[in-house]
Amino acid sequence: MAVLLMSTAMVFSSCKKDDDPAPAPPPVDPCDNYMPTFSPTYLIITGQVELLDFYITCTTDDWEMIKVIVTYPGGLGNETYVGNGTIMTSGAPFTFSNYFPKLGGTWTFAITGNIKSGNCVNKSFTVYVSMQVTGK
Repeated sequence: MAVLLMSTAMVFSSCKKDDDPAPAPPPVDPCDNYMPTFSPTYLIITGQVELLDFYITCTTDDWEMIKVIVTYPGGLGNETYVGNGTIMTSGAPFTFSNYFPKLGGTWTFAITGNIKSGNCVNKSFTVYVSMQVTGK
């Protein structure tokens, strides 16, 4: 009986209950996954040849333009524009220093910059937006 009592005491004493709660997860920074929203549009410039004049507007934030890479439909070419630290305000469209040939298809814009307003000031980003151009 003493052996049984001693064995039971040893078994229960070796089963340790963990009274410490699990550590809290680290806080999540809401800026980690935040990306500003851009809206592209275009005008057709008519002449001997039709050309496109693109306008892109950030609808959510003021931002500093680092660079924008414009990719033509079907990968027919691309052009890089450097912003040189230009600050753009939310809702103000920017355009490019030249027109583009009117090519139908999907045009893609890779916009790299830094947020300059709101809760995520100085967060760097690269946003990809695209738009369809109809016609020839």
